[in-house]
Amino acid sequence: MRTDARIPHRPYTHGLVLIVISLIVGYATITGGALRSKTPAFAAPVMGLSLPGVTSSIPATGQSVLRGSAMNKTLLADAPIPAKQRQVADQLVAIAATPTTQPQAVQEDAVVRAASVAPTPDPPRYTVYPVAEGDTVSSIAARHNLSPEYVLANNADIRDSDFLKLGQSILIPAGNGILHEVRLGDTLSAIATRYDVPVSDITGFATNHIATADDITEAQLVFVPNAKVVARPTAVAAGATVTAGAGTPTADATSEPTDTPGSGNSGGGSSGRRSGGSSSGGARSSNGLIWPVRGPISSYYGPSHPLGIDIDGFNLAGASIAAATSGTVVFAGGNACCSYGLYVVVMGPGGIETLYGHLNSISVSQGESVSQGEELGIIGNTGYSTGRHLHFEVIANGTRVDPQSYLP
Repeated sequence: MRTDARIPHRPYTHGLVLIVISLIVGYATITGGALRSKTPAFAAPVMGLSLPGVTSSIPATGQSVLRGSAMNKTLLADAPIPAKQRQVADQLVAIAATPTTQPQAVQEDAVVRAASVAPTPDPPRYTVYPVAEGDTVSSIAARHNLSPEYVLANNADIRDSDFLKLGQSILIPAGNGILHEVRLGDTLSAIATRYDVPVSDITGFATNHIATADDITEAQLVFVPNAKVVARPTAVAAGATVTAGAGTPTADATSEPTDTPGSGNSGGGSSGRRSGGSSSGGARSSNGLIWPVRGPISSYYGPSHPLGIDIDGFNLAGASIAAATSGTVVFAGGNACCSYGLYVVVMGPGGIETLYGHLNSISVSQGESVSQGEELGIIGNTGYSTGRHLHFEVIANGTRVDPQSYLP
């Protein structure tokens, strides 16, 4: 008889599995340890994570986050910033860098502090005073602490010191001195000599802004402190009369010969000093002037020659230069090497000055009174000159004018 003996293995196996599970659960309950695995978890809970309106069911304490044993510590590359975001960021940076406006009080304080340390401005060389009713030269001078002679010296258009026009503009110098307009050929030493003052007095006046003796330019206005005032001549040449209210001498056209320049006559050509009489032999104009010498005009007054006229002296060697008007010699000198060369300036009646340049020699002295037609010097070629000639200027009340409009 065959007997199949079967051993019942299944109940024992199940029981063994249950025992193992029970032991593991018991161990975990007693020790509180978490189960660990050598295989990293795919995801781990985040402690304290909650969503809006949802309370996390995961305890916030007593939790360990499962992470892989190896961590990638390589920094990720920054993602490019979109153009729009970069533009907005640049605008914010620019706004932050813009300085804020200071309060008004702070700005005013800054202005006050700057003004307190700023240098005091130089006094003006002159001011302009409008004549009021009852004003005279003496009263205006007293009001500005000046000597009347300096008011007259700086205002050649004043005919009568006791009779001024209402509203007339009077030039008031910065002090007792004369305002001198630098002319072509002027040097500081020549200006100082003309007004009988040291050069240092002119350079020492701060408003002149003259650092060195050569630091002057044509048409510059220079204040000469305590300048010697040359009295205005009142006498005119014999035979001339003064038109009422005009202040300029006139003469009967028959009182002198009617020769005109360009005749080629040298006017005598004597090198000796003449007293009285007209060495030019010309008639007087309605302004009372005569030609200083007779000869052709080589350069006319105009834009290309704005100072005066040139009378050619090619055929006038040794010719005398006559005073075109009576008056006082306010300058006689110069430098034979430069500019006008040797030259003479005569202050005539009515504020008219005449200048005679490029002389070969000078026959008068500064401060001397001369009569119309009296010899001032000999025609020459000194200074900046291209040949023998006379450079002749007429300055009416401080302004250069066309000499031909003042000559016969």
